[in-house]
Amino acid sequence: MAATATPDYYKTLGVPRTASADEIKKAFRKLARTHHPDAGGDEAKFKEINEAYEVLSDDKKRQLYDQYGTANENHIPWGGAGTQGFNYEDIFGGSGGSGGSGGTYTYTTGSGFNGSWADILESIRHGEGAFGTDWEFGNFGKSKNQRGQDLNVVLDITFDEAFHGTTKRVSVRIPGKQEADTIDVKVPAGAREGGRLRYKGKGGLGADGGQAGDLLITTHITEHPYYTRDKADVVLDMPVNIAEAALGAKVVVPAPDGTKVRVKVPAGTQDGTVLTIKGKGAPDLKKKGSFGNLKIKVHVKIPDALNDAQKKALEDFQAATEEEVRPW
Repeated sequence: MAATATPDYYKTLGVPRTASADEIKKAFRKLARTHHPDAGGDEAKFKEINEAYEVLSDDKKRQLYDQYGTANENHIPWGGAGTQGFNYEDIFGGSGGSGGSGGTYTYTTGSGFNGSWADILESIRHGEGAFGTDWEFGNFGKSKNQRGQDLNVVLDITFDEAFHGTTKRVSVRIPGKQEADTIDVKVPAGAREGGRLRYKGKGGLGADGGQAGDLLITTHITEHPYYTRDKADVVLDMPVNIAEAALGAKVVVPAPDGTKVRVKVPAGTQDGTVLTIKGKGAPDLKKKGSFGNLKIKVHVKIPDALNDAQKKALEDFQAATEEEVRPW
């Protein structure tokens, strides 16, 4: 079966290959507002946009994509750019994986093994053997009742899945097993970026009767076009025009729980003002039954161009204004 070609992520977001991180983010947000399913957009198109942003917003993934045409390290061919004359550090050193100290394998869902081999190389250098000091002299290869290694899996979930909670079926590749293990991961409502779930005994196999290690699931929340999280609080950027900010207004905004909220913008509201709707944030994992707040950050939008009526109105306003806004 022929491999599926990686799409042109720059073309998907409509940005040049030299685009800055800020330009990529702005392009994603603009497209996401149009194509997000909650806004009546096409779900397949939104997934393409989100996939492109996931790669181009990550410096490491973007570098791989620019160099090899793919961000999947498993699909990078040997002999490609930068692989000539490789040494042990290239393969086993810090650039070869993301595992932490203590011999923890780390990989993400949907990818192959991406463990850290730096600890193994360091052990060899110190004469400890490849996997630590617990080796019997003259009986090389036999260990004494060693505990299995912890496995760390990064689980991608959407903003809505983290907000409401979800169950994800995860396939885990256990070193030493021919077939992957499957586990149903229950993500609690209010899950946070970088949150960790531990499944005891679901990790690497123990040696010589040793107990199995643990499986650690770390949640990664993909970006939402409207909301950002601050612990249990949810932040929403809300643009208003000059008249709404000066005279006051009532604006209906979407809350992350799927309801609509009428927000009162006080007369004289300044750019950057934060309006708080209590209890409309995400479930608070540290306080059962409690919710964070919905924080609405007001942005006064200045028009790029004015029609004749708007221009005349602002000229009259300026003529009638005696207040000096500058302190000098």
